Amino acid sequence: MARKKKHEEHENLERWLVSYADFITLLFATFVVLYALAQVDATDFAKLEESLKTAFSQNTLLDGQQSVMDGHDSIFDQQQMANSFIPSLMVEYISPKYESDSFKEIDEQIKELTEMGELDGINSKITDKGLLITFDDKYLFAPGSTALDANARKLLDKVGVLICKKFVLHNMIIEGHTDSDAISSRNFPSNWELSSARACSVVRYLINRFKFSPSLFSAVGYADTRPLETSISPKDPANRRVEILILKNKYKNQFGAKNDYTLSLSKEQQDVIQKQRERVIKTVEGDSISLAARKLLEETHHRKQIEKQKSEKLSKRNMELYVNLEPDNNDETYNMPSIENRVIKLDTNIPEDEDFGL
Repeated sequence: MARKKKHEEHENLERWLVSYADFITLLFATFVVLYALAQVDATDFAKLEESLKTAFSQNTLLDGQQSVMDGHDSIFDQQQMANSFIPSLMVEYISPKYESDSFKEIDEQIKELTEMGELDGINSKITDKGLLITFDDKYLFAPGSTALDANARKLLDKVGVLICKKFVLHNMIIEGHTDSDAISSRNFPSNWELSSARACSVVRYLINRFKFSPSLFSAVGYADTRPLETSISPKDPANRRVEILILKNKYKNQFGAKNDYTLSLSKEQQDVIQKQRERVIKTVEGDSISLAARKLLEETHHRKQIEKQKSEKLSKRNMELYVNLEPDNNDETYNMPSIENRVIKLDTNIPEDEDFGL
């Protein structure tokens, strides 16, 4: 009896589905990570990086290859990025949530310092383009001058510390403004030159003091063409101001430089710059009391004042009543002086230094 012929095995034409499924999975994971990077808080970023390392350190599903990250530094070290005051430059560069939270934090700190008298003539607000910090001109420059005196440098130091703790990659536009009173001198033929030179003075100081990348800055002089909305007229002295606009990253390509060399620096170069910033920050913060310490001192002073008021004692020594005797206009027989100070001593049996809680 003839044997049955074995059916020929068909070639599996669907093996590509395995690779395709792996590709789709990795692609999905990539978009999840990108979304997470845009939403995470700065404090969670280190945990995210560690989780990515752990996940990618596992063997692949198909052939057990070694991790794509084995034998390499952090994904951020591969791009030669160094740590800043923020957990990573990458957070500042791509996270809208970090940017928004930092804007709010700087704005609140400026308002608190202003209320305490630490930042005279400085206002801040969050706009559609970013965080706008406004300096009253008279606190920075003498009339017709572009030189920053000691008080002006002190104000810029305090604001510069707040900025560089949060932003070292954001573009900033420094704007100079004047009122409509004309100026004509050898150095400044008009308000255009004066406003531009003042903006440049602020830019130069921030770069030299805090080691910001020069490519992050733009200096603009508007003369008297941009009066404040609240000003009475173009001659209003309030129009004389300098403004620092920290741009949102989404406007980077529109207003900022096309290339910033900061991300191309090696880790060692970034570390050197960061140490210089740390020294400046310690110097600036060492000259002033922190917000927390100032609040504690104010609370302590207020508490002592209350205790002092409560410790006032009513005694025979202070029980003298001073009165002003006003004449009665209807009394024609009143012959006493219009005002007479008299001391009426109270005859009382109140014990000496009795505390009545007054």
